[in-house]
Order: sequence, then structure tokens, then C-alpha cells
Amino acid sequence: MSQTFMVNSDSEQCNCGIFPIRTSKVGIISVINVSSSTTIQFGDRGETNAKLRALAVQRSTDHASSGKVYFESYRIFDRPRPELNDPVFEAGDAITLHRMNCSPAIVVGCIRIIAIGAASSIHIGNSMRVIQDSRIKHIRQFPIDQPPPT
Repeated sequence: MSQTFMVNSDSEQCNCGIFPIRTSKVGIISVINVSSSTTIQFGDRGETNAKLRALAVQRSTDHASSGKVYFESYRIFDRPRPELNDPVFEAGDAITLHRMNCSPAIVVGCIRIIAIGAASSIHIGNSMRVIQDSRIKHIRQFPIDQPPPT
């Protein structure tokens, strides 16, 4: 099912001396398909910390008679998030970037999206910090074929 939204969204960020005011303007956005854990946001976002944990279990028998599967059984869900290791930045030799936006507006006419996958984010506006973590464990449980007796 296709949905078309008419948007006239002015999203302004506070002028606190650190971040300049920016306005996001979108004419039309058309999204055909959105799957689970997807975010579509118009306007400013200070911080996002999105997480998706999923177990994909494929079995030869139904789940009701096969027993349950628990996140705690798999180490992938308990591992810490990897840290960025940048020796150039840590040594203080990082490149300094100064940006001057001549126009205070981000203007987009039309956005057409066919499909947005799981744990995706569509954001129109300003973001200060975005952290996203997706962990999926695929499990296949099928009986092992026994060789015929000799």
C-alpha cells in the first residue's frame, strides 16, 4: 500500500551559540513499504540510541512443540558495542573542518522510497548524535539425516 504525505515542516534548532538555526523543508515524501523497527521523523533530533535484537529461527517442527529460544543463550547479544579506534584523532592530529552554510534551509522537493528495511531510520532535519545497533542471530534447527543401517 502506497502512502503519500504532504509535508510543510519547518524544523528549527535552538540557537544556543553552538549550533546555527537550520530549517528543513520537504515538498512531498512517498513511502511504499516500511518494515519493523523503522523510524521516519520530520524535525530535529538531539540524540538517537536505537537498538534491534532479533532471533530468526527456522525449524522443521512448529515453535509451540519445539521449545523456546532465549536471547541469553547467545553471546552476540551481550557483546559490547565496538569502539572507534582512530590513532590520528587520539594523537590530536585530526583535521578541523569549518563549514559555513550560506543558506539557512535544507530544501528537498520530492522523496520517493520503495522500501525501508528493518532497523532503518529516515530523518529529515538536524541530528546531533546517532547511534544504532542491530544484532540478528539466525538459527536453523533440523534433524540430522541418519545413514541407513548396513
